[in-house]
Amino acid sequence: MKTGKWTALAAAALMSTSVFGGSVPALASDTSGYDDELTIEVYDVAANYQGEQIGWYAKEIKDRLNIKLNIIAPQVSGDAASLYSTRTASGDLGDIIILDNSDMQDCVDAGLVMDISGEIGNYENLQKYSEQINLFNDDINSALGTTGTWAIPAEMNSNGPTDYKESTVYSMPRLRWDLYQEQGAPDLQNLDDLLDVLEAIQTAHPTNDSGDPAYALSLWKDWDGTSIETVNQLTKWYGQEVNGSILIGSDNSVTDLLDKNGAYYKMLKFFRDANERGLVDPDSATQDWNTACDKMKQGRVYLFWYSWQYGFWNSPAKGEEDQNYIGIPLADMNEFQPSDTYYGDGRAWAVGSQVDEEKRDRILAFMDWLASPEGLMLQHVGQEGVTYTVGNDGKYTLTDQGLTRFSESFEVPEEYGGGDWNDGNNQVNQWLVAGIETNPDTGETYSSDYWASFLALNDTKENKEWKEKFGADNEVEYLEKNGQMNPVPSINKALGSDDTDTALMRSECGKQICDTSWRAIFAGSQEEFDQMWDELTETVKGLGWDTLVEYDKAKYQPIIDARKAVEK
Repeated sequence: MKTGKWTALAAAALMSTSVFGGSVPALASDTSGYDDELTIEVYDVAANYQGEQIGWYAKEIKDRLNIKLNIIAPQVSGDAASLYSTRTASGDLGDIIILDNSDMQDCVDAGLVMDISGEIGNYENLQKYSEQINLFNDDINSALGTTGTWAIPAEMNSNGPTDYKESTVYSMPRLRWDLYQEQGAPDLQNLDDLLDVLEAIQTAHPTNDSGDPAYALSLWKDWDGTSIETVNQLTKWYGQEVNGSILIGSDNSVTDLLDKNGAYYKMLKFFRDANERGLVDPDSATQDWNTACDKMKQGRVYLFWYSWQYGFWNSPAKGEEDQNYIGIPLADMNEFQPSDTYYGDGRAWAVGSQVDEEKRDRILAFMDWLASPEGLMLQHVGQEGVTYTVGNDGKYTLTDQGLTRFSESFEVPEEYGGGDWNDGNNQVNQWLVAGIETNPDTGETYSSDYWASFLALNDTKENKEWKEKFGADNEVEYLEKNGQMNPVPSINKALGSDDTDTALMRSECGKQICDTSWRAIFAGSQEEFDQMWDELTETVKGLGWDTLVEYDKAKYQPIIDARKAVEK
């Protein structure tokens, strides 16, 4: 990909009025010496936990910054929309606000977010990402006719806007290698082949080692929005990403979400076909994310698709026994994979407008620490001496507990905070800086997945067998080599939010789509499935679906235009 035009665009953005321009005052990022304990309320759309942060991470931020975090999690509140409406109506959403971009722009417009342009230049770790922060806020200011620095994008890095440094893609089929081999390690041409091998695996292993029922697929519904999120993520296998009412292709095409030729229909049908074979966990329509994840950790789910699910099971020891999950490509796949989130990932952090000056400065010091090497190591890996050690060469190595920290519970020593490690992990669940960023202290990523020590440890018997079969070192290399993936430039813009009529239309259509989609998964026949789909299409058209599709086409066109600019 040629990047010249994008570089020019980025340079132009930096020439605009910048909160980091001019002289920089004395840095305020020293977090030591706070005498008064401060509780910060975090309104966080990414959190899967609500309440006070506990355990080892609570100890770390208390010792360093004398703060406590109280997390407000709409995702687990029972009624996210109602919670958001109630808190925005009160004029105080939170001290720290973590929102999707469009909602963040709404909150800026509503006066719920503080302008930090006068202070942010004081914080050296945040300054490293001044280009990203400026460009993001330029979009907000352009849309609202404002001036200021309102929000900081989540998951930034400094690798460049078109690089993809990961060795795994976010979503693809992943099977346990030993169970796949039991079935002859067949080459899979398409989804039907995938279902065949999953059916064979589940028939051979109807329970896990403890005798609990196991299924090929286990789903959850608490992430759903306009459509079923687990279906949305699998559309990426076939070159499309769900954005509201439309599918945007890796070729920059735009398709109605409900088009039968689109990937949402295709992957919803995949789930229905799986259920017809008895492969879908019957709890899928009622369980939450935490319950589904517990089943993954217990070996009760035979198909993974998210890259982060590896952490719930994989280990070097299991790799030597061929028991790790690993990517199994389908011959007809065309992977939709954005490049590393250089400019952010579609969410942002902000300071609530109701905080006083002292609290504002403490919050900014906290955010700056979150973007520091020390803060990033604690977020992405944990504590030195517990989850990793530092060698004489300055390089990091995971401990045995660090290797299995997401899949096996363990008690943290009292001097490090005590309690169960996962309970005490950072429950904010959203970072300012991505793990793929390079740690200047080691020259390696913050994410332990790419440490030399980890890669050496994980070059297991299974990994060697996978390389031999597929003729590549990893998933990404295989897909790129076979013409099944070309990373899509990662673009982060604060797009306009829905007006009242559009929001109502989206809500009403979304309820119909999610309800019908779940019922369609459990439809008794293909004919019943298609009847549900056709009735759904007719129903939502009566609710203004076509208008919503045209609205989203216009809304997301700036993203498509920016991608095209990179690709030229």
